[in-house]
Amino acid sequence: MSFSQSSFTTKKCKNSTNERVRKNCVIKEIQKYVNNNYDITAISSDAKPGANRIYTRFKIDTTGEITDIQAKASSFPLEIEAIRVLASFPDLIPIANTDNTLESEDIYTLLITFEVNKTQIEINPTEKQLTGN
Repeated sequence: MSFSQSSFTTKKCKNSTNERVRKNCVIKEIQKYVNNNYDITAISSDAKPGANRIYTRFKIDTTGEITDIQAKASSFPLEIEAIRVLASFPDLIPIANTDNTLESEDIYTLLITFEVNKTQIEINPTEKQLTGN
């Protein structure tokens, strides 16, 4: 995940005084949330066997809400699930800068990856029926 500026934090990360530590904490919180909430079973029929990658890009607006979510994957349902999960992330807490103003929107990129192991059905060439009769 990459991260442009740091105007926001989470409840867990808000006590970090070091900006780099806080950024890393926020990134890990978003990644953890996606890992726990991306429903692989719901989209597994749309995923290809093996490694699947969903490239996402989003902004965190001046209120701390994730907006302008873009996703690119091998299948549209994988993109929709990524957008759903990111849109459901709880709003972040704004942090005022030294001049007590907020920066412009922060831009993030997040790569979501997972493996799908599909079992193959092998049919004996002499028996080409899948059902009995």
